[in-house]
Amino acid sequence: MQEIQKFFFETLSSIQDNAVYQALAEYDKSDSLEDLLYNTTYEAITSICELLDGYTSDKLQLDLIDTKSNKSIKEGIQMHDICANYLRWEKPNKG
Repeated sequence: MQEIQKFFFETLSSIQDNAVYQALAEYDKSDSLEDLLYNTTYEAITSICELLDGYTSDKLQLDLIDTKSNKSIKEGIQMHDICANYLRWEKPNKG
């Protein structure tokens, strides 16, 4: 495995740890398990998008290329900003 590949997967491991510990720190006993899971996955996915946007590490400057069109999926957007429009951090229609 290349050193950069190892660093990439270590960074993903760190993102996972941070998402879990952040969700646990914010967890309230009145929250549902669904809320905990939404929060954890929201944090992890948003952090991965920040990694793709280049905010996590100067050592990793990544791109996502659609192999059919050879175009960057990142072109013209900040991935972490856009994903926040699609993901939920808590169960919908909480009542």
